[in-house]
Amino acid sequence: IGNVITRYHLSLQVADKAGVLQTIAHAFAEHDVSIETVRQNGRGADAQLVIVTHHARDVALSATVQALRRLDVVREVTSVMRVEGD
Repeated sequence: IGNVITRYHLSLQVADKAGVLQTIAHAFAEHDVSIETVRQNGRGADAQLVIVTHHARDVALSATVQALRRLDVVREVTSVMRVEGD
């Protein structure tokens, strides 16, 4: 299962302040997971980020999610879904 390669759709609740996107992008880069698209919707002091990745290994995505959960700027990883097909 750790070697399955697919795209992912993640939804995060994050602090809405300068530098948050850079911090989150760095967590993806550290685990060699490339971001395809990002959409951000502000909600007061927080924002919702929806991220779709390029193809990545399950194990790399799992490590990325664990790293995101440890970041002070991430309030919650609300969903992680595989994107089937291309």
